[in-house]
Amino acid sequence: MTARSWRWALVASLALNLLLLGVIGTWLWRSDSRSGPSALAEAVATLPEPDRTTLGHLLGQRRAEADAIWNDMRRLRSSANQALSADPYDPDKAAAALAAVRDKFKELRDMVEGTVLEIMPKLPAEQRRKMLERRSALWRL
Repeated sequence: MTARSWRWALVASLALNLLLLGVIGTWLWRSDSRSGPSALAEAVATLPEPDRTTLGHLLGQRRAEADAIWNDMRRLRSSANQALSADPYDPDKAAAALAAVRDKFKELRDMVEGTVLEIMPKLPAEQRRKMLERRSALWRL
């Protein structure tokens, strides 16, 4: 392949990655209805004290952190869109913008997974099973 072909392959790859991140982010955003409590919050509400209060505060703190990360992701996605549509096109700038979105998404995923792993040992097995039957249990704090 020539250098020009590689450049176009990189552009196509970056565009596909951004599209995939957008689809996943949109799906998560739409499945994250804040109109009611999450499965995790409902499970924590059934725990005896002091776990209920302690873990309830933890969930509130993590919700605020998740909201801040989502806001950062929206800003970074906008920057990535600008970099991908810029004229002249700068592949390094576009790659850096996409990497920033990917890193922010990983930060959110790691925070959610850490919260789930911190709370799950406190729940009885039957409650964990019921909670996980809800589609978005692992993605909503």
